[in-house]
Amino acid sequence: MSTIRLKINISHLELQQIEQNHQILLTKISLDDMKLIQDAVFDDLTDKDGAPKIGDLLVSIFDIDHLKTKGRFRITFNINRQFCCSDISSCKSDYIDFNFTYVNNEFEVIGSFMNWDMDN
Repeated sequence: MSTIRLKINISHLELQQIEQNHQILLTKISLDDMKLIQDAVFDDLTDKDGAPKIGDLLVSIFDIDHLKTKGRFRITFNINRQFCCSDISSCKSDYIDFNFTYVNNEFEVIGSFMNWDMDN
């Protein structure tokens, strides 16, 4: 299981917008943090054939407790693969659940990716 830690700057106005449209949160995640997410997923996969990459990200859950300034969100994504020397590609859906605290206009985020594939 790979642990992912992020810090995302989000103003109070942006937080209100995110509560109305959760997908805005994805635009606030930096390219470096997206690479951390991609690397965590890649590192946890046992089968690395087809150069797996994440795509089609979507925030499917977003909850915040304003009194405790804590919350959670889920990012769902596809793990896309393109196999060399063939026209074959594959795709599998997965997700990462994140917990966060919101202090001083910053989300301190922690999540874990677990590869659910069985190795037999």
